[in-house]
Amino acid sequence: MFGEDHVQNIKNIRLFNSTVSRRIKDMSMDIEDTINERIKKRPFFSIQVDESTDVSDVSILLVIARYLNVNELEENLLLCYPLTERCTGEDIFNAIQGYFCENEMDWAKCCGVCTDGGKSVWLL
Repeated sequence: MFGEDHVQNIKNIRLFNSTVSRRIKDMSMDIEDTINERIKKRPFFSIQVDESTDVSDVSILLVIARYLNVNELEENLLLCYPLTERCTGEDIFNAIQGYFCENEMDWAKCCGVCTDGGKSVWLL
């Protein structure tokens, strides 16, 4: 499409084994930072919390955040965290609390918490 000169120039670009994974990680961190900044700038947000078990029998905590962004309701995955030891309500809360502290998010702006009614999640 571009000709042999361009093909040769592209072949001369050195890529390390970790280049693609590093770029994917950089992009995901940028998306996470953008979502967190949007949430912090809004007067309120809500979260939906679900705990599930994946195919390798590891419990996964999923937290979805809902917030207004430019007068539209936006919904994004905020947290996907493996719960390696136990799955009590306290463990789930501590995982979310740790994320909020690490990212300087304010619980006072959280206007709602939705769960699926599971025993461990219900104790939040």
